[in-house]
Amino acid sequence: MNIALLGTAPSSMYKVPSAGPWQVWGCSPGTMELGDEIDVFFELHRYEPGQPWFSEGYCEFLKNRKKIWVSKEVDDIPNGKVIPYKKLVKKYGPYFFTSSLAWMLAMAIEKKPEKISLWGVDMGATTEYFDQKLGCQYFALVAKAQGIEIGVPPESDLFRPLPPYGLCQHNHGWQKLESRKRYFQQEHDRIVKEIDTLTQSKWFFTGALDDLDYNMKTWAGDIKTDMTSPL
Repeated sequence: MNIALLGTAPSSMYKVPSAGPWQVWGCSPGTMELGDEIDVFFELHRYEPGQPWFSEGYCEFLKNRKKIWVSKEVDDIPNGKVIPYKKLVKKYGPYFFTSSLAWMLAMAIEKKPEKISLWGVDMGATTEYFDQKLGCQYFALVAKAQGIEIGVPPESDLFRPLPPYGLCQHNHGWQKLESRKRYFQQEHDRIVKEIDTLTQSKWFFTGALDDLDYNMKTWAGDIKTDMTSPL
């Protein structure tokens, strides 16, 4: 048996193999349209119907899944089974369960398949997905150490390693990109400073215009009145 883990990155999501010796394991509302091709589903977030993540259509999708792993049993997901998280944490440690896909990788390893592949999984962002990417890379190494063949399609950068600390500074490409980053940072800081200066000027003249508008509408008329003195 081979296991294909499915994410939502459009670069390779629709290329997931669903025929032959492959089981497809999915997560996220973004994979609903491939529902018929998904054999096992994971929804490990707190069940919150009505929230943007849990739309009416997605809740109905979860309700009708035959094989689904959850983090807590709820009546609205009758076939939901709680993932054996205590067993997994005890076996693999507590440090790398940083995403649904990390849990899925651990569960897949437990099945001892011949191959594990990840489709629609990039995690290319430098902020929100950084920890999640490291978690997936850790479990990929665990799988490989157990003799399981694991990989991603060429469209994915999931298994691109970080540049080696210190050593990367001797790399020609790193030096070139670092110099460009330094230039961009200087220009960015210069523009931000200009924007701050212009913003201060803007609010000064906004206030001056408001004050001038008041004076024009209050003191610039020639019509006099005898109601400006106390009775």
